[in-house]
Amino acid sequence: MTAPTLPLVQSYHPTTFLERGVAVPFTTPLLAGTRARPGERGGTDLVVPNPSGGRGVYILPWSDLGALCQPTVHDRRLTKKAAALASIAPSLIRAVARQVAAEGLAGPEARQAALAATDADRRARLRTNFLLLMALIEQTASGPAEPVGPPGGRTMDLEQRAKAGVVRAAARLGIPSDTVAADLNILAELLAGTGLPGEAETCRVPLQIRTLRRVLDAVDTLHCQGSEHNGSLCAEMVVAAAGLTLACAETTLAEARALTTDVIGLLRDWNAAPEKVARVAGRPDWLLDGWDQICALWDDATNPEDRLTALVEMAQLVPILPQETAAWIGVAVDPGKIAAFRRKVLLNKDWRTGSAVFTLIARNERLRVLAP
Repeated sequence: MTAPTLPLVQSYHPTTFLERGVAVPFTTPLLAGTRARPGERGGTDLVVPNPSGGRGVYILPWSDLGALCQPTVHDRRLTKKAAALASIAPSLIRAVARQVAAEGLAGPEARQAALAATDADRRARLRTNFLLLMALIEQTASGPAEPVGPPGGRTMDLEQRAKAGVVRAAARLGIPSDTVAADLNILAELLAGTGLPGEAETCRVPLQIRTLRRVLDAVDTLHCQGSEHNGSLCAEMVVAAAGLTLACAETTLAEARALTTDVIGLLRDWNAAPEKVARVAGRPDWLLDGWDQICALWDDATNPEDRLTALVEMAQLVPILPQETAAWIGVAVDPGKIAAFRRKVLLNKDWRTGSAVFTLIARNERLRVLAP
């Protein structure tokens, strides 16, 4: 029997976010930082950081994962479920990962966290759909619209007003009222993570931004207090990358929320070019992809020594901002700044040295609790 041959280590300078791929929350230690992206010959490829700690990545079909390592049961199940995906996006990988965690394959706490996160997303979709519908009622009303209550306080009168608003919107747009109602459901799915302007900051993307800012401030404080050389460089790298990502994410979040200020216009744009609306709504998700795992590493470290160790792994996992970012936010992004930090961070001074595999797997299962 011929032993499997690993692919060659390749350089990694993605131009687009799709080429960069989506972070996959594997629990196998060797697969930390791995991303999934569409394969050149169909299927899905995995972009795996160089296990030696050096530069470059392995790029291999997801189906060939066994040639690189022995995945955990959780990761084998994740691989099987991901094989059914028709496309790659942060929301799709997140949904599949939660399904696997909900089966208990990363432990009971990760199961509860996945179920809670799934329920929170469901409630966010319902709330977003309600708010879009209320905005549609106000926008199509012939006179001053009466105030409406929260999503849980629906009345027969409110339902009648909602139906009337949908009918009026359909007449303006020249499409069936059933299409308007269906479009609102789809748009609520797309916008549930960002929410609407003025809404309480409880949606997933604003919460991720707040978490990343908290971790950035904590790492920056540690860096200012001084630490050993490699830890200082890692902290500097994380702060620089997180700061740039936050600025981009906040800009794209504002743009996604701006879509909802004119619901009639949003429905018109959706019917004319749905892919364009979906791209704008999904940009914050692509920008923040992978940072939940990085923040979870920081939060899992409970003492200064552990946090210095975590910083090295966090620096290795910092996502590259592709050139497409500049087109999204209208500002040039210098990927060389982060690359310069990578060259300075000492190679092979990483989290893999001196740690038992089972200890790291248990740690990675805790990360599924902190970042479901």
